[in-house]
Amino acid sequence: MQTTSSFDSASWKSQRGADAQQNRRGTMVAALEKSIDVGMPREQVIALLGEPDSTDAATSTDMYELGVAQYGVDEEFYQIQYQDGKVATHRWGRR
Repeated sequence: MQTTSSFDSASWKSQRGADAQQNRRGTMVAALEKSIDVGMPREQVIALLGEPDSTDAATSTDMYELGVAQYGVDEEFYQIQYQDGKVATHRWGRR
């Protein structure tokens, strides 16, 4: 999987609900991390990334699916946790 140096909001949003094998969001994670800042309002994140693939209201956490890892079978995700409606933490992960 190739990574890109720029984040494309429209391309990211178009991958919502994509099959894990076809999802290409993972190529934009490095650029995405430069676009999301602690303290950013959730509304601004939603404008940039679109609606999350899932939300855990109990922990104020949004999840965005990234597809299958480049080398392997694990699926990757991007998690954003909010406090008082603003980004508290954001991270890439694998399950």
